[in-house]
Amino acid sequence: MSELIESGKLAASLSARRFRVEQGQPLAATVRNLLLYGLLFHLFAFEATTLFSSPTESELVADASSDAGNLYNQLILPAAFFAACTLVYAYRVPARVLFSATIPMAPLLLVMVLSTAWSEYPELTIRRASHELIEAISLALLASCFTSANVILKIFFRAFLTIGCLDLLSSFIFPNALTSLGLAGIHGHKNIAGQFFFTAIPVYILGTLYRQISGNRLIGLFALLSGIGMLILSESKTSLGATVFGLASVMLVRGLSHRDFAARVPWLLVCAMGLICAAIAIMLEPSDELLETLVGDPTLTGRDGVWQYAISKFAENPAGGTGYGAIWQIGPQIQLALREMGIFLVFNESHNGYLEIIAQLGIIGIFCFLIFLVATLLNTLWYWVNVEKHRLCGAGALAIYLFAGLALSNVTESLYFQSGIGSFGTLMFLAAFIAAGRRRTMMASTARASSTLGVDSRSRRPR
Repeated sequence: MSELIESGKLAASLSARRFRVEQGQPLAATVRNLLLYGLLFHLFAFEATTLFSSPTESELVADASSDAGNLYNQLILPAAFFAACTLVYAYRVPARVLFSATIPMAPLLLVMVLSTAWSEYPELTIRRASHELIEAISLALLASCFTSANVILKIFFRAFLTIGCLDLLSSFIFPNALTSLGLAGIHGHKNIAGQFFFTAIPVYILGTLYRQISGNRLIGLFALLSGIGMLILSESKTSLGATVFGLASVMLVRGLSHRDFAARVPWLLVCAMGLICAAIAIMLEPSDELLETLVGDPTLTGRDGVWQYAISKFAENPAGGTGYGAIWQIGPQIQLALREMGIFLVFNESHNGYLEIIAQLGIIGIFCFLIFLVATLLNTLWYWVNVEKHRLCGAGALAIYLFAGLALSNVTESLYFQSGIGSFGTLMFLAAFIAAGRRRTMMASTARASSTLGVDSRSRRPR
């Protein structure tokens, strides 16, 4: 009898919490939604002010991630963090849900902070690590306050629509928005603009297909067509390839996860043919000629040299690396170090997310990073199959798209666990939302099963 009462109490408590989240607390819901809008603009439009003034020479040389210590981030990010904590308290988010949302990224964030102990530039490391720590935890806490994927997608669409319109207008107004390298928009650089449109295009597609996301399919179609056009104008080959690869991956995963084996056979054949074609191309074509054919530059715009530099920094301390962010220290030191290796361009990243992490955090860091990737992939697949039932209009499909696209993008760009990176920040938010949603689903299922078991045992009890 006591077990039945406890099961009933747990089920009632979960139902009451869900009711308060979805129906009550309108002020908390408004603050929650506005905070998500603010974080999206922070991640994708923080370079908009550079349109009004040309960057100085020192700003061009300095590492972009040094912005972690400026006044804006010192004031805004802690405020966002405390606002997210307040929302968690207002929504009474269970501790187990918070744990599930934050635990996949926790090992790597912890290693980032601990790397201060062996960093070559400890003050720089603690500044950048604290920025990344606050930003990542704020996204995870805020994500745990949402229970509806449609609400998140609506906010994404409206925020991305606004930024896309600003990109479109800026190309006609500001000379720095349309550069000789490609469309930069309000993002400061064509590659950052490309990453924004890589993230926004699937949301625009959802807005075109589903009126509950955009409010009007014509608005969604306008956003989609203009977004594709501006992605092409950005001339960001990495983002173009990632967009195609991400969309193909969603359809491929959807086909391969079908319960009917006969329905999976065509997709398995597609995978086999793709692997065979890739193997033949690699064996028949020398690597330099293959890269020349694919991207027109076998050095990948000088990236091969900076990759060697990152590998040399990893070799100095294979276990723990140089310390988070310390590989790209501020000032003339980085220029002199690169020139010694024959690299005369100023780099502020290794242009390879995997080399970036292993050079900064060593073998320990790459292991913790793999924990995040594996946990994110498993949670997303489970959520998409069991909760969203393979629906394309949901957080699961969008997270798979971002996961696959970023896996490809990070071969030539450093986007993983870098503060202020919008595409990866969006993935972290969705990964935390999915992990929290999975935990809520499991808690509700356990409560229902316990309640049903208690009722059955009571009905079988002799009177």
